[in-house]
Amino acid sequence: MTSRRGLRNKERVDYVALASGPKLPKPPSHQGIVVVQGVVQVGDYKCISPHVHKETVIAALVTASVVIMATDGTERKPLTHIPASEFGRELLRAEFTQRPNYANCNCGSYGHVPQRIIQAQNEFVKERELDPDNWYRFPEGEESKYFRAVRRLSEFLGTDKNNLVMVENVSTGVTTVLRSIKFAAGDKILINSHTFTAVEYSVEHLVKNTPGIEMVSFELQLPINKQVDLIDQFKRAIEGNPGIRVVVLDHITSSSAILTPVKPIIDWCHERDILVVLDGAHAAGQLPINLEEIGADYYLGNLHKWLFAPRGCSFIYVQPKHHDWTYPLVVAHNHFKDTLADRFLPSATRDNTPYLVVPECIDFHNSLGGLSVIYERNQALVTAAQEMLAAAWGTEVYPVTADCRAPFMGLVRIPKILEENLPVDLHSADLLMKALCDKGAFVVFSPSDGGMWARIAAHVWNSMEDYHMVRDLVLEMTQEVAAIKKINLSVEH
Repeated sequence: MTSRRGLRNKERVDYVALASGPKLPKPPSHQGIVVVQGVVQVGDYKCISPHVHKETVIAALVTASVVIMATDGTERKPLTHIPASEFGRELLRAEFTQRPNYANCNCGSYGHVPQRIIQAQNEFVKERELDPDNWYRFPEGEESKYFRAVRRLSEFLGTDKNNLVMVENVSTGVTTVLRSIKFAAGDKILINSHTFTAVEYSVEHLVKNTPGIEMVSFELQLPINKQVDLIDQFKRAIEGNPGIRVVVLDHITSSSAILTPVKPIIDWCHERDILVVLDGAHAAGQLPINLEEIGADYYLGNLHKWLFAPRGCSFIYVQPKHHDWTYPLVVAHNHFKDTLADRFLPSATRDNTPYLVVPECIDFHNSLGGLSVIYERNQALVTAAQEMLAAAWGTEVYPVTADCRAPFMGLVRIPKILEENLPVDLHSADLLMKALCDKGAFVVFSPSDGGMWARIAAHVWNSMEDYHMVRDLVLEMTQEVAAIKKINLSVEH
């Protein structure tokens, strides 16, 4: 039983009747109710909350006569249409939290969760903690909410709900898929020089522990002047390595933000009975996706990067013909269930609430006008920012044709003085990221094709002022090479 009658909107208190516990008598007056420093006491009953008022507690008790669980739970604002004219700093202030005077230009790693999504997630946490057994054991608890999320996600991604399962991240998804595929001696798995490192390691580990199979990696050649150049590189790599059983393909490469024309490559592979595992870590929320039209055997995607989900929220799409031999990595209670969906029901001992708020994430995405509005605005912003930075730093934009560039991400070469005075390697990239972060901005630096590049990203909270900050702070860093070299990134164990 839940009631909010008698509560003032500005002093909201959540309270729930405990089915097996005693109810409090209705207090006839304020007498006997104590609220001191967040501790509410009525007789022998106590509740701790940092923001609760005596009058609110009285209203709650008198109205519902229940034991209360009080929180500072600010009411979620009604979700209304947010026009593109309010994107940028106005939207950042209204919907997100961020450290002051900071330019977060890196949605491509960990995303940014709106406050309303955090509130929705916390509501699930509170509901779970009121009765964990009911939450985990019975269908009306977490299970029903999980399948609600899968249904909404399947509609968003253009597939049947039975083809989707949720996992923690794409790295987990890739490893799950590779361990499920049955390989034979002589089989090869194709990756390339821009494959995400964790995915490469997953393939490498599988190869080391599966006798007779081989990993083949080819060097992706730049510049890419047109889409067919990229398609032909994959074809040549496959034709030059007989025995390719699986191709691991990036929808958008991570470090280089290359948008791969996946459909013609997938179709060409299928004509040769080659399976395609598509790493879509950066796609959901950045690209229009119809999984059935794409046609990959497996598609892995993150929702925290571009679709506003809490971290630890990803999915695996499995073509129906592969359902029967696709199993979770961890053997648990549901491992031998008959259907893919039931086998992948989440474990009760991890926090699955990031999955449960996927419908709210999609609703928020839609309130911004949906992908067409977000796409047009973010693509224009990141394109302008790349050109501005390249001009200011006297460098260049990554040499990839416009229709092979990710719409919300782009690469700009760093100033020459930094590149000449620091080794072009991952350690230097980490030093540069730390130096910039300490100054009040963030982009990803990464070595590629003999140079060091800044990968910028644009989402709805960004504005051109953010990239002006990045421009100016990186120029400051050109005068601080000696100090950058001395940055200590070690952690005491």
